[in-house]
Amino acid sequence: MPQNGFVSVRFILIGLAAMVWASGAAVIDRRPAARKNPKAKVWTPAPAKKPSAKTAKRKSRSRAPVERWSEPSVANSTAGDLVDGEDLTVRRAAGEALGPLHGSVVVVDPGTGRVLSMVNQKLALASGFIPCSTIKVPVALAALNEGIISPHTRLRLGRQWFMDLTEALAISNNVFFARLGEALGFQKVRQYARLFGFGEKAGWNIPGEQLGTFPEAPPRHGGVGRLCSFGEDIAATPLQQAAFTAALANGGTLYYLQYPRTAEETAQFVPKVKRRLDIAHLIPGVMPGMTASPPGRC
Repeated sequence: MPQNGFVSVRFILIGLAAMVWASGAAVIDRRPAARKNPKAKVWTPAPAKKPSAKTAKRKSRSRAPVERWSEPSVANSTAGDLVDGEDLTVRRAAGEALGPLHGSVVVVDPGTGRVLSMVNQKLALASGFIPCSTIKVPVALAALNEGIISPHTRLRLGRQWFMDLTEALAISNNVFFARLGEALGFQKVRQYARLFGFGEKAGWNIPGEQLGTFPEAPPRHGGVGRLCSFGEDIAATPLQQAAFTAALANGGTLYYLQYPRTAEETAQFVPKVKRRLDIAHLIPGVMPGMTASPPGRC
């Protein structure tokens, strides 16, 4: 197996190049929106109004609202795939990593942008899904680059509740990243998302690839904080996620993904650079939290 295959499979194992989209439910955070404390250098939560006894009793009987995905959790994700041109060793490893889950795994050589395997091609080429907590990594890079935080900054999330970036990434803390989104502002978040390849096609002439979407305005529910902590109103594709993760792996080169399907196309393969991202100095700030995150956390 070539060395680039080993590199790509390694990024499956840390859980970011393997994009698994499964059904489930996510509790919607309906706590009061945050406000900025003019006397503090950190973002603090707005005080919540004390509910009446009648309201508290009614809330205790109600169930938390949820958002649901329509895709089933378990299915044969390899059914219908065409494997011509793929690295079959990499494909086997990707399929075993996915197991019985209904999802998609896109494995990319981070040094060239070549797609070595695409498990569940129908899902991988679809119009995108809510990225959930994978959006936290590009938000973290944006906040680091804008000087809003350093890797060691401890944000105040409550009266006596502080957290730094490594812990926030490792446990996927929504409050922390909502604060970063509010500090950045929607337009700045959108600027970085576009720079990192969201809202545009990741592939170079990959038949059937759809665009995905990034909103033109802050989400009506939760605003930019919800967008930056959970990906509200974003539809990110597995190809976009794989291209961005490959750029993290190679130090900042965002390649057009190419998917050669014949021996001739493979022999004539030439990498195509979409853009160079000035993030090499920022990557060490996010890697400890990424590698500390338990498998499957979202």
